[in-house]
Order: sequence, then structure tokens, then C-alpha cells
Amino acid sequence: MRGSFINWGCAGPALIYLSVAMGIVAGAITLAHRAHHIGSTTPTGLSILPDDALTRELVRCQSLGRRAEDDAGCIAAWAENRRRFFNSPDKGSHP
Repeated sequence: MRGSFINWGCAGPALIYLSVAMGIVAGAITLAHRAHHIGSTTPTGLSILPDDALTRELVRCQSLGRRAEDDAGCIAAWAENRRRFFNSPDKGSHP
């Protein structure tokens, strides 16, 4: 009686599943590494400093977040920005 040390009918599919699982894990590790590498090289602030006083004020207001709603400088900057955008004086209401 010839016996086989490994039952390939059972071990073959298990090895295939194990190989696929290892490939998925290796791919996930590679993607996580790339995402971490890309995330660490992106700039966190402005790369170009604004040369306009209004733009600097708008950037400051943006960094304040919700607190900018109560900031008088931000309210004035937004009004001036709207005036420049619409090319008309801001009277608080639109025609």
C-alpha cells in the first residue's frame, strides 16, 4: 500500500486560499504604506503667502473657523470680498 504523506486533495485548496489571503494582506500593507507616505508629504498650510491685505484677512478668518462669525474684521472682509466679487457696493441686501 502506497501512502502519501500529504493529502493534496485537501491541502491544495487550503494552500491556494492561504496564498490569496497572503496576497490580499501584502496589498493592504502596500496601500497603507503608500497612503501614509503620501499623507506625510502633503503641505498642511498655504504654500504661497497672499500679497493682498484682504486675502490675508480672509485666510485668517478661514483659520478661525466658526469663531469668525463673531469677528468684526472677518465680517468686514467678507463684505469687501462680496463687493469686489459683485462689483457693487454692499448695502446688506441684494437688489
